[in-house]
Amino acid sequence: MILVLGGTLEGRELAGTIAGMGHRVLLTVVSEYGAEMVPEDAQVEVLVGSLDDPGLRSLLRERQVRLIIDATHPYAGMITALAWQAAREMQVPFIRYQRPSAADSNGQAKIYSANDYEQAAEIAGNMGETIFLTIGSKNLKPFVEVGRKMGRRVIARVLPDARSLAECAAAGVAPRDIIAVQGPFSTELNIVMLKEYRANVLVTKDSGKTGGTDTKLEAAGCLGIPVVVVGRPDYQGVPSTADRSDILELIREIHGI
Repeated sequence: MILVLGGTLEGRELAGTIAGMGHRVLLTVVSEYGAEMVPEDAQVEVLVGSLDDPGLRSLLRERQVRLIIDATHPYAGMITALAWQAAREMQVPFIRYQRPSAADSNGQAKIYSANDYEQAAEIAGNMGETIFLTIGSKNLKPFVEVGRKMGRRVIARVLPDARSLAECAAAGVAPRDIIAVQGPFSTELNIVMLKEYRANVLVTKDSGKTGGTDTKLEAAGCLGIPVVVVGRPDYQGVPSTADRSDILELIREIHGI
C-alpha cells in the first residue's frame, strides 16, 4: 500500500497517477469536502479525517504502508513533521512533494514578508482600514484582535464548508465580512473582490500557482495594494522534491512496488 497524504490538487493527481500504474493507493483528506473533490474514477481508497501521531502509526502498521508520499498543503507543517518522524522510526520510505513558490512571480505588487500570522497581523494592521485575508480559516484570530485594537475591518475569504464558517465564527469574524467561495481565482475576479471590499492590504500564504498566489499578486499589483505574505514552515531536513517525476521514479526503485 502506498499512502498519499493529500487534500491538495497535487495529492489527488499523484494518487490517481500511481493507482493507474497498478499500485494500491490510500489517499488521506481532512474533510468530506476534500473527499468530494476526488474523481470517482480515480481508483484510489480515500480516508477522511485528521491524523494524529498514534493514528498515523497505527495506519502504517495495519495497512502495511511501504511508501509515504506527503502531498499536503505547503503550510501543513504539523502533519509533515508527524509523518516524517513516524517514517524514520518505522523505516518507511518517505518523500514530500513541495509545491513551487509563487511569492516572487510578480514584480508589480509590493510584498512584505512575515514569519508567522501574528507578525503578519501587525504589519497588515498598519497598512489601512480594511485587511483582506486569503489565508484560510485556521489562523484568523490574530487579525481579528489587531482589527479590534486598531479599528480595522477584517475580511476573510475562506472555503465554503461548515468547518471554515465555524472557525470564522470562533475567531470573531462578522458574517458580513466572510466570503465563502472555492478558489483559485483569476486575476480579474481577485481585482473585483479587492475593489468591492475596498481592501487596503492583502494577506496571503505562498500557496504557489496551484493555490492562486500568482493571480492574487497580479491583482494587488494592478490596484497598488500591498501584500503581506506569511512564510512557509521550515521543512529543512525533510526529503522533498518539486518534480513529480522524482516521486514516480522512487516508486519504481523501491523493491516490490
